[in-house]
Amino acid sequence: MIVQLSTVDFRHLRDPDPHWASCTAIPKFKDLEFLALLFHYDMHLSAAVRFLGSKYLGGHRDVDKICQQLSPHVDAETIAHYRRIMSTGCPNRFNASTSRENAELYRRHGNDPSISRHKELVHKNMVKEFKHNFAFPLPSWSQCYLRHSFCTPQHIHLHPSKPPRQIFNAKLRPTAQAQAINNMTSTPLGSELDCRYGDVLVRVLKRIWNLRISYPLLDIVLHANDVKSCFRQIKHHPDIVGAFSFVVFEHLWIQIGCTFGSDFSPANWEGVRRTIEQLARGLFKDHSLRDKHRKYLDKLQWDVSLDSSSRKKFVPAHADSQNQGVLDASSQPADTPHDMFVDDDIYAEVYLRWRVEQAIAASIEAMFITLGQSDLLHRQDPISWDKLIEMVISHFNKVLGVEIDTRQMTVGPPPAFISRTLDLLDAFHEGRKAFTVQEMSTLVGNLGHIASTSRWLTHLLSHLYTSIATALRNNRAYEIETSAAFRDALRKASASELFTLDERKFHAGVVNRIVYKSQRTYFLNQTAKEELHLIRAALSSSEISFRTPIAHLVPRDPTGTAWGDSSLDAAGGFSSDCKFWWYLEWSAEIKASTLRFHKNNSGGNLISINVLEYASVIINYAAMSFYFQHHHDPANPFPVALLYADNVAAEIWAMKGCKRSDKGRALGRLLCALMLNNPLGLSTARVSTHNNTIADEISRLKKEQDSLKFFCSLVESYPQLRGCSRFHPSQELLSAITEALLTGKLVDPLEVNKIVLRNPGSITS
Repeated sequence: MIVQLSTVDFRHLRDPDPHWASCTAIPKFKDLEFLALLFHYDMHLSAAVRFLGSKYLGGHRDVDKICQQLSPHVDAETIAHYRRIMSTGCPNRFNASTSRENAELYRRHGNDPSISRHKELVHKNMVKEFKHNFAFPLPSWSQCYLRHSFCTPQHIHLHPSKPPRQIFNAKLRPTAQAQAINNMTSTPLGSELDCRYGDVLVRVLKRIWNLRISYPLLDIVLHANDVKSCFRQIKHHPDIVGAFSFVVFEHLWIQIGCTFGSDFSPANWEGVRRTIEQLARGLFKDHSLRDKHRKYLDKLQWDVSLDSSSRKKFVPAHADSQNQGVLDASSQPADTPHDMFVDDDIYAEVYLRWRVEQAIAASIEAMFITLGQSDLLHRQDPISWDKLIEMVISHFNKVLGVEIDTRQMTVGPPPAFISRTLDLLDAFHEGRKAFTVQEMSTLVGNLGHIASTSRWLTHLLSHLYTSIATALRNNRAYEIETSAAFRDALRKASASELFTLDERKFHAGVVNRIVYKSQRTYFLNQTAKEELHLIRAALSSSEISFRTPIAHLVPRDPTGTAWGDSSLDAAGGFSSDCKFWWYLEWSAEIKASTLRFHKNNSGGNLISINVLEYASVIINYAAMSFYFQHHHDPANPFPVALLYADNVAAEIWAMKGCKRSDKGRALGRLLCALMLNNPLGLSTARVSTHNNTIADEISRLKKEQDSLKFFCSLVESYPQLRGCSRFHPSQELLSAITEALLTGKLVDPLEVNKIVLRNPGSITS
């Protein structure tokens, strides 16, 4: 073969291909041309890749010139990261070796069967890799003769709402001794940048909130620009490309662009992502960009309602110390910020068409500068134009898996997602008696996404979480009892003196997969069935809104604060902002069930102090709901209550739900009833007992008949209580709290909502 290919002229491989766009298949014998190149360099991949040069390594980007363009807008540290990524390559550090036996193990293991099942998809994907110069092919048999190569298995990832994606499975380990490519990187040692895009949704919502503060009577629009093949835009260092090869059908592929699967790809893209964010904002002042990119801007789609003459209703936003709007000291709007979630550049702007176009033009220019200027004769653009154009510029848009309405100032899951979740719930019909861990985990995952914005839902998921936890424990116990292989894996996962950390991690992974994927079924207890029924009813109800006010999700000053505390005799609380105080002596039955009379919960009747503290948080929320029902501020229609508690469990349960305590779960149902369709947002914070003296003193009053006299004396010590009136929880609320504490009875929050939210209590002077 060496002799046969010795006369092949491979020099054209480094030349730009003017016909790249029309490529629909990998040209015949193209793999042999690359093999001839490899023979020329004595099978040294790094030398062959360097010969291919700029066509494959991003040499069309003049990094020195780009860094000069970045310097007025991007901080020096980020520029340094960008320079390293684009000049040296990725990852930041890679110094690894592996045995021939390990490499052979992966070669023989091969790809996941999903590759063979999706041949057409895989062929199409590999043509894209080839024509965009992200990878190049060699005959598959040549793998055996390469000095420094490692083949990683591929598989197809299927997602119900996204196109199938081919994954570079860099963490797969066929055996305990196997070392996957992700085991060889330095990423776990902190060699790469931390990814900071996890808070993008909150940043976008905060931007919208501040825009509404400054522009109460104008539309606010939302849009996004997407980088095409973002990880492929950054390249592996030529010396290590052999470590990122893979075999698909008849070809061995040498991956030049970074992969979707290597643990360092997101961290190296992070340097580019931060650069684009800062640069796009800095370029906003360059007003020549709209003319420069006019051919793209003219293709944008605009929501026709933006220019409608009909009167629009805008929900206002309330300014505070954390949110002052978007205008500077001279009343000029700040340059549009850009928030990138991985490859999606998201921006919100007031509907002044020139400003929106300027923000989009700045985003386009930032991507061209950092990733390479448009040159369609030789390569595709780094921007996904179809996504840019298809996404209508509107006050209502879907980003990051949620729909945002800037007129109503709300956010929520798309109806299609709720519909898919209902389809999953339909499998748990009334006749359904059992479930597997995978089935329930998939359902709870969807419900968790909905609960991330509809926070009341977290209080309806407790038994589903505990059902999964119990099933996992039982799966584990069953495997221990029946499977010698499982017992062996479990022993090896914990035998630190006999096995390396990597080997123990492998065996722990085996244990977890067996436990999670077990097809053993478990009966749905009555409470779990009830939760599923309630959730299905809630998701199907037209009376319950799954759209949450942005006011409840952005960091902002609380509209009102309240402090609460509980003792084994009574509970109490107050709010100097909302001018109320309250006191509740626990009934004799409740007192008799506390630690004063029960050393432990062996009989299941103990009412812990955590539960009593949680009840005080709920009463404070009810009191503040009552206050804002009667003190509605049109300028701040969605107030936020900050409730201080000196009990960690109560604070956490109020926000995330209670999973272990039966009585805590019962109170959670009641809190859910209060939160449903309630314009008052809820947040909690921890306060030390030392700083919670007023609520602590109120809660330590033992008898109701002494409460008024005691409060009058308390006002003398704490002047901030002057003008406060007493809040009395309604009989319906008190009855529900008492029943939850004594019996742990779970109420139907959809029914109780109409009772307790309409009548949370009353105020007396």
